Amino acid sequence: MIFQLTVPVEPSKNKIDFTDKICFFGSCFSDEIGGRSNAHGLATLSNPFGTVFHPIPLARILTHCISPENQSNLLRHNNLIYDWDSSHIFSSISEKEHRIKISEQQELVRKQIQGKSWLFITLGTSIGYRHKKKNFIVANCHKQNQDLFTKEQTDLDEMVEAWSAVLKGLYSMNPKLNIVFTVSPVRHLKDGLISNNQSKSQLFVLIEKLRKDFPVLYFPSYEIVIDGLRDYRFYKKDLIHPNEQAIDFVWSHFVKTYFSQESEGLLNRIFKLRTAENHQLMNKDQVETERLKTWIELERKKIYEELGKGFNL
Repeated sequence: MIFQLTVPVEPSKNKIDFTDKICFFGSCFSDEIGGRSNAHGLATLSNPFGTVFHPIPLARILTHCISPENQSNLLRHNNLIYDWDSSHIFSSISEKEHRIKISEQQELVRKQIQGKSWLFITLGTSIGYRHKKKNFIVANCHKQNQDLFTKEQTDLDEMVEAWSAVLKGLYSMNPKLNIVFTVSPVRHLKDGLISNNQSKSQLFVLIEKLRKDFPVLYFPSYEIVIDGLRDYRFYKKDLIHPNEQAIDFVWSHFVKTYFSQESEGLLNRIFKLRTAENHQLMNKDQVETERLKTWIELERKKIYEELGKGFNL
């Protein structure tokens, strides 16, 4: 008997090379897969402005990255400076410092998506909070009075218009850029299960509309977790966020989709090498440490020889 639906792996025609740059934007799921990418030795930039769930502020962030003359709106809260386009962890002690910080992150993003590079966008919800006076959907409310905002299910046409504009800008800047959308499997239970499902459905329609007009791709992280792992043992205690097993399962699909079999073997070797390096730092046994040190040096040399110049482990 079969007790589990299988989400098929559909290998991408374009493959990620070890010298490619990868940028993850979006929900906390971007942090998880971005973390796996970094741990396997790939040139990774993940959520440089913190976790952002809604398509509109995500589009605005990327627009500001490729058109840095556009400046974010700042606010002060508890003696710290924030901006409406970043998460609550992205803060500074002064307006000047914060604008410099934003500019530096924007420059990192621009460099990361130049040449043969990959941009993965994970959308979390289409329910947003619109600032009444400024009339835009914020990335984070920054613990401000809720009377400042109107909660809404954002209109599909508004999301399509915002992302159509930013995709035109991205492809104009770099025609070689590989852009992949995915939908976070994390449920937004604070909105209620019904509203969460309605919200997610809008994200799927948004991506499908964009796929008709642009060469963007789709990776089924939502389906892998929600349909392929229909069991709460694959979730953390909050029964909302996927646990380590689930993330590893999605990562295995990610690797089989975007890497060749040869590259998959190298990824595993790099991960094993980095694990050994961490173990070496913690190990107090001198004999074991020397043995590990010798193996690490030899393995790193072999990997460099196989990958050639341009790869930095």
